Amino acid sequence: MKSFDKYIKKYESSFTYVKNGNTITVKGIIQPLHYSDKSYFSSKRFPAGVFDGRHYFLITTPEYKSRLFNGLVIDGENTKYRVKSVESYRVKNNDLYVWAVLTVHTDSTGGVYE
Repeated sequence: MKSFDKYIKKYESSFTYVKNGNTITVKGIIQPLHYSDKSYFSSKRFPAGVFDGRHYFLITTPEYKSRLFNGLVIDGENTKYRVKSVESYRVKNNDLYVWAVLTVHTDSTGGVYE
């Protein structure tokens, strides 16, 4: 096991979704996504950057890459998230880790503006 995988596995949480009647599990670390841009007026400023309250960052091991895709809704412990994008971080043609940008998923209300 790569040493990087060891740290992800130490702090990971489980996220699930149902596909064809089967519960699929993805494990990883989720945290607020901070931006370095100062133009977000309605955002909170932290030493690590700006957090707009809408975007989150998921980091996981390469084994879960095929389970994540754009538009997927995953269930966390208390929150549902929608996957906005998924990419791998590669070093010397090897996937070191997989990251995804998430937003909080709200159930559709069927309103006019959707």
